[in-house]
Amino acid sequence: MTTLPTEFNGFEHVTVLLAEVTAAVAAAPAAQLPAALVIDCTLGGGGHSQAILQALPNAAVIGLDRDPNALAAAAARLTRFSDRFSTRHASFAQLKALATAENWPPLAAVIADLGVSSHQFDTAERGFSFRFDGPLDMRMDGTQGQTLAEKLANVSLEDLADVLYEYGDIRHSIGTARIVLQSLQDGATTTATLAAKLAARLPRTRSMHPATQVFQALRIWVNQELDELDQLLIDAPALLAVGGVLGVISFHSGEDRLVKQAMQALAPKKYGEYTRVTRKSLIPQAEELQSNPRSRSARLRVLQKNPANSAAHHGEFAEQDNE
Repeated sequence: MTTLPTEFNGFEHVTVLLAEVTAAVAAAPAAQLPAALVIDCTLGGGGHSQAILQALPNAAVIGLDRDPNALAAAAARLTRFSDRFSTRHASFAQLKALATAENWPPLAAVIADLGVSSHQFDTAERGFSFRFDGPLDMRMDGTQGQTLAEKLANVSLEDLADVLYEYGDIRHSIGTARIVLQSLQDGATTTATLAAKLAARLPRTRSMHPATQVFQALRIWVNQELDELDQLLIDAPALLAVGGVLGVISFHSGEDRLVKQAMQALAPKKYGEYTRVTRKSLIPQAEELQSNPRSRSARLRVLQKNPANSAAHHGEFAEQDNE
């Protein structure tokens, strides 16, 4: 079983690469120790946390999420693990601060699923998707920060073009940025109206709506997702116990590039302080792709902290990876 659909308190989500993440954590030497502590940095519906709690009866899991709805849903879902499971309303960029403030022990595993949840995409009032007409919001944490509309009201054409180019891989970014800003001036105040104006002026491909990459870039910008990821990749490896693992699922080429480069920098040789358990990324298999097409762009990379002056541990994943 590779995916796990969930529905609690109206929060629906299908967990991506469930078996692969669980196996990577369970195989970590540090996860076998008594009182192992695992941090799920992107709790979502709690699918990864549930599977890890079931696979490792010796472990406790702390789930972090910026979305209060996700925290409430996961807490309800995992109530039977109450003695081993708790939540924090925080982003993963706050991981080090939480570890210090709460005096966490070295961590058996840190996992992060960088994708937007199905609930966030499918809830119109969150403003993540143009499939449903909602406000120009896109905040993962609706309790703080600027909405998309507020940010667009104060951005220059050049800065918006940089956002679209860097986060959406949009080549003609100046022209696209001009369309976005002109659309707002012409009265586009919701996701559907903005998408319609983009579709009217941008070329359409058979496989992708013209607004898809624009909305991706705007979401990453609103939530400072790559800045947050940079901080996680700096802090998480140092917090691992010997034999602990960091597993990151990315969905965007920019995200995956950051994860790959960070792990390569930490593990440039076969043996050292860290080892890339997945020398290349793990991807969803046919069964998962059929049941959850949204998983098609998911990539999992895993890093392990090694004992000092010892040969690196090599997991079962290293020979079955795909770039």
